[in-house]
Amino acid sequence: MKTFKISLLFLLVFGTVCSQNRPNVIFVMPDDISHNAFTYYNPNGPQTPNIDKLAEQSVRLTDFHVSPTCSPTRAALMTGRFNDVTGVWHTIFGRYQLRADEITMADIFKENGYATGLFFKWHLGDNYPFRPKDRGFEYVAWTKGGGTGQQPDYWGNTNNSASVWVNDSIVKMTDEKDDIEGAFTTNFFFNRAMEFMDENIKKNKPFFAYIPTATAHSPHYMPDDAREGVKAFTGTVENIDKNMGRLIQFLEDKGIAENTILIFTTDNGSSTHLRGGKGSFYDGGTRVPCFVRWPNGNLGGLSKGRDVTPLTAHIDWLPTFMDVLGLYDVSNRPEKLKIHGQSFKLLLDNDASNDPDEFKNRAITIVNMRTENVEKFKEVSVKKDIWEGGNITHKWRLVRKDESSDWELYDVLKDEKQENNVINNSMYIAIIEELKEEYEKWWILVKERSDEYTRVVLGNPSEPETRLNSHDFHNSVIWNQGNVARGDEGSGFIAIDIEKSGTYKFDLRRWPKEIENQTTLNTAPVDKVFNSNKSPVALNIASARIKIWNGDTVYVDEKKDANPNADGVLFTLKNLPKGPAFIQTWFYNTSGEIEGAVYYNYASLVEKNN
Repeated sequence: MKTFKISLLFLLVFGTVCSQNRPNVIFVMPDDISHNAFTYYNPNGPQTPNIDKLAEQSVRLTDFHVSPTCSPTRAALMTGRFNDVTGVWHTIFGRYQLRADEITMADIFKENGYATGLFFKWHLGDNYPFRPKDRGFEYVAWTKGGGTGQQPDYWGNTNNSASVWVNDSIVKMTDEKDDIEGAFTTNFFFNRAMEFMDENIKKNKPFFAYIPTATAHSPHYMPDDAREGVKAFTGTVENIDKNMGRLIQFLEDKGIAENTILIFTTDNGSSTHLRGGKGSFYDGGTRVPCFVRWPNGNLGGLSKGRDVTPLTAHIDWLPTFMDVLGLYDVSNRPEKLKIHGQSFKLLLDNDASNDPDEFKNRAITIVNMRTENVEKFKEVSVKKDIWEGGNITHKWRLVRKDESSDWELYDVLKDEKQENNVINNSMYIAIIEELKEEYEKWWILVKERSDEYTRVVLGNPSEPETRLNSHDFHNSVIWNQGNVARGDEGSGFIAIDIEKSGTYKFDLRRWPKEIENQTTLNTAPVDKVFNSNKSPVALNIASARIKIWNGDTVYVDEKKDANPNADGVLFTLKNLPKGPAFIQTWFYNTSGEIEGAVYYNYASLVEKNN
């Protein structure tokens, strides 16, 4: 383990913190909410007194940006790198799996002696080598896919009733003694997070707790503790606020509130006063609240809240943590994994004279790709501040919808809602050209590895049985349990890597194993799923097909009749070679036509070749 260091500059700026009393770090990131979800910004919105109080006591990054959707933000946050460069530019199609060679924030905290825990929504890969436990997290409590009810998640999960993976064991959510009425996912995961914290407090070990909630992502469910008459979305946001209140009280009760860095932000724009929302390349899709409180580090505290107005982004948090806490990077970081973000530590103090010019002069490119393959000029936003001395005089946004659209230019310092496009003003030719050049630099980084596939590994001992999910089909959209229940038709390939040559078993299923006592290939369970309005339907499955290939070489292309009373169609395939490959599966009806999809395919190594 590498020895912890604290820079002299850190000591001067933030005060002495000895290695035996390193600050804990908690990063809370709810899903699909933004400014208007909090009464701090919107008095007529959900009632969020605990988050409002935190905002008042925090350093507030007022021009903080994330990506327009879930997985891209998580990839950028975890790596300090542009998410598209890490292989993550969508939330499905396998394009949400964080490349296996990427170095995560959890890797670095763990390397520096911190306990690391993840609680709730990961959304960067559900199989080895993409799972959170493969990426530096020692304690993992999570739902799979993008949240409750998505196709990879445990069947039938909702925010009111869920079976959850906690360190590889399935735990049924219950109403716990947590001062909040009813069982709800947000309660459950905050409880697990506080148990993790308490365990490490007793060990006198600093911790990094990452709490990215899948709430308030749709579909919305009414928490039992909701106020009478509110909608489920409002009830969900107010439940998040109650859990933030519980967390802050926990830190105070344990005596660690002063020396804990607590960050609260959200994962994409939504419910905001700005132009656009989730999925938008305008500021409404990317600019979100971000609060930082660390009293011992002179960051907020009672009557010490303040605004920090320079442009900051998700890619900046990892280098900022490393700078503020004196964390070592992993040894021999490859150049191709260079961190793109920059530390904003010196922006957090009260001395404007030390604000670094290299930070002031940088630009950030954020896009909303959401395609199978990367596309140039797809929903682009290039952002940059212009400074004169210690003052910001412009906040530029150069945006473009697609290759066939024109560029647009906005100064959100003067035009926050991006209503006045000044692209044709000759005064701004220089900044337009500069931001276009910044985009081209970004595009070169993205293109370098854009033809690579992230590959689920089969045959690794840490995942003896791998479930391949329709959620990960390339070029086919079957992403939630409602799609499965309806029997939506589709088939796409999944990129895999066969770790060991040998004999593999594949169990092609209509339904997941957790409900096999309720189903067969051609019958359906009686429950309703995904917002409680999708009643599962039976399909007429008569046969199944599996194909595995790489390039022009087809390893197997086999079709087999189905037993309608069985749960799946079993294929035992011998002599599959080690190495990269693609796999695709199909179900057919009695007429030989495609029927539904192989939503769940369980793969396991039966026997290794010598």
